[in-house]
Amino acid sequence: MNIPAQQLNIYDDIEERWRAAYSEMGRDPSSRHGFNELLLKAEAEARAKTSIAFQPHLAIFEFGLEFLSYVHVALSSVEGFGPSNENVRAAWALVGSAVSFGVSIRSLVISGLDTPAKALLRTYVETLLLCIAVLHDRPLGLAYIAADTDAQIKDFWHSVVSPKKLHEKVISIERKIGLDNEIVEGMASWRREEYEILSQSSHLSYLAAALTSLSPELGDEDMFATAIFGRATKNSYRTIFYAAATTWYFSRLSNQVLLGKDADVQSSSTRRTIGTSGWWRHATPYLI
Repeated sequence: MNIPAQQLNIYDDIEERWRAAYSEMGRDPSSRHGFNELLLKAEAEARAKTSIAFQPHLAIFEFGLEFLSYVHVALSSVEGFGPSNENVRAAWALVGSAVSFGVSIRSLVISGLDTPAKALLRTYVETLLLCIAVLHDRPLGLAYIAADTDAQIKDFWHSVVSPKKLHEKVISIERKIGLDNEIVEGMASWRREEYEILSQSSHLSYLAAALTSLSPELGDEDMFATAIFGRATKNSYRTIFYAAATTWYFSRLSNQVLLGKDADVQSSSTRRTIGTSGWWRHATPYLI
């Protein structure tokens, strides 16, 4: 099949049309050279800083994604594509999606694109929390799978696992496995606070939009600079911490079920790890 020449190099086609538009106006075209180089430079500069500055939480998050990928493989069929059996279908799909979203979040954060990373982080967190819920509630997983029309999917997310109801399901699981009320309430309060921040990136508040365009410099929070192409910013400390912490939290509340053990009987070490570490209190208290 012959491919039209203009499809072989779309960049040349864009340049030709750019020049034609200026020619029709009787003006010399403005130079477009260097825009792609500008994007590559912004990404390289951001990565050089973020790959170091966001440790150890960046490495913890990456290890968490590795763990999730192993879980997805373990839930996959050895004879073909898809889940190994119907009992794990919902978890298989959710964990696989979480890996994909997590890899995207990682790329955006280290490229200095924090607000887009936060927008994806909201979905990442919801995905892992829903996966925890379906692992502990098989009928919920079946309802998730059964919702296969636009109307049913909308109803599922609005009526069954709205943000409020999903958090209530997670709280119920935390209480069921024996976490102290103080711990449960502390983590619930923290999750709600983070959800509000992430929502401002999905439905942009003016402040979130402004700080996406003009961000505080990493290492010098009093220095603001243009960030529309990506810039290493202190705002990402909070993003990468919450991504790493949520992944770790998922591992704690899912392991028993994934290993085929009684979901209601968590090991004392799991309760102790969640209950005494106070990890949710260590979130970097930046506004965005």
